[in-house]
Amino acid sequence: MKKLLIAMGSVYLMLMVMISASLAQDGPKLIDLRSLAPQGTFTQAQEEPIFGELSYQSHNISIRIEKSRVDKSDVYVADIYVSSVEQLKRAFSHGKWSANAQKSSVLVNDNNAILAITGDYSSLFDKGLVVANGEIIRKSANSLRHNCLIYKDGRMETFGRNEMDIDQIPQNNIWQSFLFGPELLQDDGQYFEEFNSKIGVANPRSVIGYYAPGHYCFVVVDGRGNGNKGMSMTQLSRFMSQLGCQQAYNLDGGQSAVMIFNGSIVNSPYKGGRSLNDIVYIGE
Repeated sequence: MKKLLIAMGSVYLMLMVMISASLAQDGPKLIDLRSLAPQGTFTQAQEEPIFGELSYQSHNISIRIEKSRVDKSDVYVADIYVSSVEQLKRAFSHGKWSANAQKSSVLVNDNNAILAITGDYSSLFDKGLVVANGEIIRKSANSLRHNCLIYKDGRMETFGRNEMDIDQIPQNNIWQSFLFGPELLQDDGQYFEEFNSKIGVANPRSVIGYYAPGHYCFVVVDGRGNGNKGMSMTQLSRFMSQLGCQQAYNLDGGQSAVMIFNGSIVNSPYKGGRSLNDIVYIGE
């Protein structure tokens, strides 16, 4: 009996070690952010999702898109609430990072995206941290790029060049990372007066903005023709600050800048847009 008890104790100890190791590997879990949203943001659990012309509401997601005219450009702002960052996703062309580009409509349809914008085209760069939907795809530093991280607890943080120490970041707590840039706001949410960037002149833009855990925005600015000038980085920074964002990050723009809602293109991409390597999207 004593030997049996010792054996059972050893099995229990090994099981506890395995569970602890599994938890340590998986890292922090996704947090329910529903209570942080204003009352009425989401529908009741038993209700069907509600689609409007430029809106969507379900038990986990709330989207409202508004169009405005700013700095001689059409600007589209999608105000987004999610119950968890699980609804804020990334998808890659052909289902694989660093694959050939695909039509944006195919990417959206293949991933059942309710709302989508251009991603960060991280495969363009030969190094830099890449995390998508909690999976670490590449772990390396890139001192030339600005970085953006979305954590599993819903927070979003941006970093200027050489500001992010990859060895000090708890990578098992990262839900998404972005590698395009630059960051658009200072730590206190104020805009930058100037940018040291080769892409600082007026262009079509795609941006992800952050207000609070679970509350984000996608912003797309038309440019390069059809009565749209596009925005410079300083104009974009000022606009994101005026929206009330605490953090904001520039994604791949130019001809890639596109916003798609419920399967239809919302904005007017330059020359009709082009195929993409990745999208950032909202989905159930």
